[in-house]
Amino acid sequence: MLLLNSIVGLILSSYDIFNWVVNDIVILLNTFFFIYLAVSNIKDGFKFGMSFLFVFLAIGQFILGLFMESVSNDNWLLIIMLVTIFIQLGLVLFTKSLSRYS
Repeated sequence: MLLLNSIVGLILSSYDIFNWVVNDIVILLNTFFFIYLAVSNIKDGFKFGMSFLFVFLAIGQFILGLFMESVSNDNWLLIIMLVTIFIQLGLVLFTKSLSRYS
């Protein structure tokens, strides 16, 4: 997916470099979240539910990255994307601590 996004970023002139780099970062972060879910000792039920949630959040983050403005000042879509990434991180940490007690 990362390779495809990079190739499309190189080919299409309408795909701005800011959006291209943001989407590459989104792909990498979500890949790391999925790898962590796969190798962690979180209970399987939590992994299953979080995997579905993370897929939808990743798709949403990618779409936000496609349509956001190419500047970082006053960029509400970038703020929304960062909030969703921190929600993912918080869910992983919360579930990791909750899974320890179940």
